[in-house]
Amino acid sequence: MGKNELLAGLTLDELQKDYKDRIFNHYLPFWEKGGYDNELGGFMCELHEDGSVESDEKYIWYQGRGIWVYAFLYNNFGGDNHYLEIARKSRDFLVNNMYKGDGRWIDSVNRKGDIIESTVAQGSNKDIYGALFSAAGLIELYKATGNKSDLEIALTSISWSVKEYENPNYEGITVTGTDARGLRTQGHSFVMIWILTNLLSFHEDAELERLQREHVNHIMTHFWNPEFKIVNENLFHDYSRIPGHESVMSTGHSLESLWMVLHEAIRINDAQLQETSKNRIRHLMEMNWDYVFEGLGTEAYYVFSTGTKCHGPYLDLKSMWAHTEMLIATMTVIEHTGEGWATEWYERCRKYCLNTMANTPHGIWRQAVDRFGNNSKRPGISIYRKDNFHQVRYLMMNLLSVERMIKRQLINN
Repeated sequence: MGKNELLAGLTLDELQKDYKDRIFNHYLPFWEKGGYDNELGGFMCELHEDGSVESDEKYIWYQGRGIWVYAFLYNNFGGDNHYLEIARKSRDFLVNNMYKGDGRWIDSVNRKGDIIESTVAQGSNKDIYGALFSAAGLIELYKATGNKSDLEIALTSISWSVKEYENPNYEGITVTGTDARGLRTQGHSFVMIWILTNLLSFHEDAELERLQREHVNHIMTHFWNPEFKIVNENLFHDYSRIPGHESVMSTGHSLESLWMVLHEAIRINDAQLQETSKNRIRHLMEMNWDYVFEGLGTEAYYVFSTGTKCHGPYLDLKSMWAHTEMLIATMTVIEHTGEGWATEWYERCRKYCLNTMANTPHGIWRQAVDRFGNNSKRPGISIYRKDNFHQVRYLMMNLLSVERMIKRQLINN
């Protein structure tokens, strides 16, 4: 961007101030009202609008993600020991109460650390997401503290996850209409890519580099369906397509996976991979946008009509988290190429989100809205669910992009 150019109607300096205000004056203060356990450490994500706790369950996804958030804050925004203490205390709760050893984890505990049956779990309770999110948090914290135990637990958790996922009898993924085991999902591949892009930026490991290339190839070659130009969410164990699911896509996940591949392409300086992932991001945004009411169709996209589904994007539910993935993707392209289409889509998505999801009194965006922008509940997700990861990850990553662009302007001038 040029010095006098505006982004979303703001100068880069104004946009930087806006992001800082949303993160430090609104989002983070809400979490310390009750979502973060000041006494014991850890995070509870079913909260009332005033920040008080509805359910004291500590589900593993939110512990690993929360540790990542606060360690990332410490590592990238001034080294504030307050954020490091939150990450450390939550790490101690997680490892002391939820780590079973050998890379395996307990899914859910109550506030005190007693094992419970989850009421908020999104997965099958047999999947590897918990181990991977725990690894992500511990890796980011290791960057702050140099505690080798955290890195060792993270590496062991990744190794265990790979072993589980490669088992033909893996039960962590279920798909309606098939009773097959050992299924593949792009969600596992993109979380692996996200973690390894961070880890390999400072930790040399030839085997993990090989694993990274493998999962990038899965996203770009196997999950990508060239016949329909969509991304299939799930495949058989051998990465062949599941009959009846070849023409269906999970849009939010697909955009998320592609910006993660784009970040990996930037890390390894692979121009062709950058170009392909960037172009697919644009393609998916354009085919899933609601051109009447605005917003991204974030759930299932159907190439063909069925007895119960119209072809095209499902527009009646627009999830917050998926819009944050679109904002990360477009800002990445803006930062690295400055292409006009990315600016247009960033501004369009940002305006939509601010009008429909961000207009809350506490800085935490609504989890979803309907096609008319009214508050909506995601299927299987509690109305009390507050997000401790996707929104603030987007805010922090976009703020860093803006700050790098400001720095670049100063150098060029």
